[in-house]
Amino acid sequence: MTSWARGREEIIGMLQRRELTQVVADAELAERMLSTARRHLTSAEALAAADPYLAYAALHDAVRKSLAALLQIQGLRATTTGGHLAVQHAARAQFGASMGAILRPVDRIRTTRHESEYPTSSTWIDEDSVRDDLPAATAVVDAAERALHHLSPFVL
Repeated sequence: MTSWARGREEIIGMLQRRELTQVVADAELAERMLSTARRHLTSAEALAAADPYLAYAALHDAVRKSLAALLQIQGLRATTTGGHLAVQHAARAQFGASMGAILRPVDRIRTTRHESEYPTSSTWIDEDSVRDDLPAATAVVDAAERALHHLSPFVL
């Protein structure tokens, strides 16, 4: 395993702005995060008809936790300053070149989940919304699982 060079300057900038922080790299925790993400996908599918808003939140959480697992195995974690966007930006900085098509729907999924949490009169999430985005979310989790053990701790 080698130190991850792609996106290095962006990650250093995020650390300097305190959007990310360094933590102990923990492969076991990263694997647990991916397992949780996988369960969230199963929950999203099961809840799609009965509670599409909760199902969509599970879909977003699966994406976010799988990307956070990629940071965790490198000894990186989003701070409250960086939040969910920091996870997304760090993943795009490091993996955008190799996972660009897979990561493309991530921002739309995050925005849709945000709209469901803070709805307007035009906000509408239904079973089709969940089922339409489930394959994209699954692709993100699958890609994170494939990449996980090719990563090493981020070294300044």
